[in-house]
Amino acid sequence: MMRIQVGSSATLEGLNPNLVAVAVTKPFDRAAPDLGIDAAGAEALIAEAKRVGFDAELADSVVTSAGGTWFALIGAGPSPKPTDYRRVGSKVVALAKQTKCSTAALVGAKSDGRSRFSAEGAYLTGYGFDRYQTASDSKAPTLEGVTIVSEHAAAVSAGVDAAAAVCVGRDLANEHPGRCTPKFLAERATEIAAAYGFDCKIRDEEELAAENFNLLLAVGRGSDEPSRLIHLTYTPDGPIKRTICLVGKGVTYDSGGYSIKPSPNQVNMHLDMGGSAAVLGAAEAVGRAQPAGVQVHFIVPAVENLVSGNAYKLNEIVTGYAGVSVEVLNTDAEGRLILADAIAYAATLEPDEIVDLATLTGACVVALGMETAGVWSNDEDLAKRLLCAADDIDESMWRMPLTDRIVEQLKSDFADTKNIGSRWGGAISAALFLRKFVGDVPWAHIDIAGPGMTEQPWEYINKGGTGFGVLALLEYCTASGK
Repeated sequence: MMRIQVGSSATLEGLNPNLVAVAVTKPFDRAAPDLGIDAAGAEALIAEAKRVGFDAELADSVVTSAGGTWFALIGAGPSPKPTDYRRVGSKVVALAKQTKCSTAALVGAKSDGRSRFSAEGAYLTGYGFDRYQTASDSKAPTLEGVTIVSEHAAAVSAGVDAAAAVCVGRDLANEHPGRCTPKFLAERATEIAAAYGFDCKIRDEEELAAENFNLLLAVGRGSDEPSRLIHLTYTPDGPIKRTICLVGKGVTYDSGGYSIKPSPNQVNMHLDMGGSAAVLGAAEAVGRAQPAGVQVHFIVPAVENLVSGNAYKLNEIVTGYAGVSVEVLNTDAEGRLILADAIAYAATLEPDEIVDLATLTGACVVALGMETAGVWSNDEDLAKRLLCAADDIDESMWRMPLTDRIVEQLKSDFADTKNIGSRWGGAISAALFLRKFVGDVPWAHIDIAGPGMTEQPWEYINKGGTGFGVLALLEYCTASGK
């Protein structure tokens, strides 16, 4: 992975980077700004900024060369938020690749927040999932590292740690389905637990059957790959102010089962474990950050949803961990079934709150688009704190309603509930289904079907699994312990 480090002006002179970028806010004073770089580079940049009318809008840039070094101005916009500097850091990497530079440096991220998010943006933009590609014969240099010129070394380190955790989630999501199976997820979870001293419990199918995780087992029955329930626990030193359960949907491949998806719709269904990728990425983030005052359980039901002679069927009635019988009317509404068992199990741990994440419904994407997750909650305080954390860290989430009239859609003639309602309000009925398994615990459901994956890269988001949710969960857990 590309290296991100912190440095001073003196370090910058010693490193002699190929590209020196300067972050500036709007309005940009083209008359006499103090850019903090050598005079020749500053003079060349000012001249080029005047020529093109550069005005420092967010992520706008101007690039020129002087004395064998590339120099750039990168806009941070007017009154930028600290998180805007993710896009500044991202732009440094984009410009370095554009100019074929092997090393780059960013000047002008002067506060701790700006330093942190510049580091995050650079690291996230430098991410690539290329382990299955043969080496290119191109002689163009690759970008080896970015130096953030800052007095806030701890902030840069925190940004690198957070971004590295997002990339753990991205790697899990992008891994092809021939390798990323429930067993693979369990192995990676075990490695995270060992690295940071978490408690770790992986339930196999025999244990799951003995404890009546029957909904989870039903979904995975059509696959030769055995299902798993992953449970990691982070316990901080000192007093615990809050205990949180994070639950992530881990369908490592989703064919739709007997409600089979058309072939084009099965493409990218290895990404249907984006919720588990976020939760395990959050485990990595929490392990690195070691937040005080909060205990966190990371729970992942992991299955494959395939078709075979043993696969679960339409109209099958399954009684799960909570003792609630479910009539299956769509085997492609499988995520809510495995989450139902996992959420019911989480509730028995008597946490202060449960938050689940899942690539659950296309209906949520229709409602909110590809960049925004939907949030449903039975608790106003939880919803407010979660949305504030997402806003503070710039992961887009929007509160959605738990419309009780839609509960009627889930009534079954033969079981306690059905697993689907009508096509109208489908994201809401999915959330209402999950609510049945929470009991009295404060709970929030985050549908990341849109932002959990993308076909087109944008800003610091790469094509494929995005790791969406890791940053918000880290921010939320950290704030919850204060």
